Amino acid sequence: MVTWNPKQYLKFADERTQGAIDLASKIRIDSPGTVIDIGCGPGNSTRVLRARWPNARIVGLDSSPEMIARARLDFPEGQFLVADAAALPAEPRYDVIFSNAVLQWIPNYEALLPRLFGAVAPGGCLAAQVPANSDSPLHQALLSVAANAQWSAFTGSCAESLYYRTADDIYAILSGLGRIDLWETTYYHVMASHQDLLEWYRGTAMRPFLEKIPTDSARSQFEAEVLEVCRPHYPLEKDGKVLFPFKRIFFVVYR
Repeated sequence: MVTWNPKQYLKFADERTQGAIDLASKIRIDSPGTVIDIGCGPGNSTRVLRARWPNARIVGLDSSPEMIARARLDFPEGQFLVADAAALPAEPRYDVIFSNAVLQWIPNYEALLPRLFGAVAPGGCLAAQVPANSDSPLHQALLSVAANAQWSAFTGSCAESLYYRTADDIYAILSGLGRIDLWETTYYHVMASHQDLLEWYRGTAMRPFLEKIPTDSARSQFEAEVLEVCRPHYPLEKDGKVLFPFKRIFFVVYR
């Protein structure tokens, strides 16, 4: 299991939270009684839900004890649980099941999405956002370097820890469940430097790879190689900053 670092993740808190804000704003349910935030991380998305529905009972759930500890520290008034989203029971049901950038870590969408939707109360919805950035130069550089002989003995299975799906894939799974809203957005994150590309990925997709590499010096070398491969694809802008396009898929399915 990947160990999550809330401090690293929150270095780009505004950028990571924007998807949750955009998803919550699109949900056409005015006054849900119960809401669960699956993969709530350090609680930034749960805070968005509290602002959207101040009178709802909202639960944040995450499999990472480190993330839940940070959520409880930052939002002591919240209700947070350490649990596996893939094992969410069918009861109790929730008016809104919400997930911001976590389902890509869970395999078998064909079983996962119907299972989650099964815990949606009548008149409620399952709403989720997942990264769709597998074709980005940064991610492709990560996979390319990890496949090199020097690293593959450590990182050979890491690519299998992420389960990226297309909008077509998701629609095919959801189409028999209920009324669907489905869209895709590309965010252009403004990075101060190329180094920030690494800082971003250390907090998410690169993390399983780094945990398999045995020493700090080797991890630094691995990161430097990833940056060298991807750097030409992210030219400096006139102000010296770097634009980092990041694509995300959103869906809301109503019962």
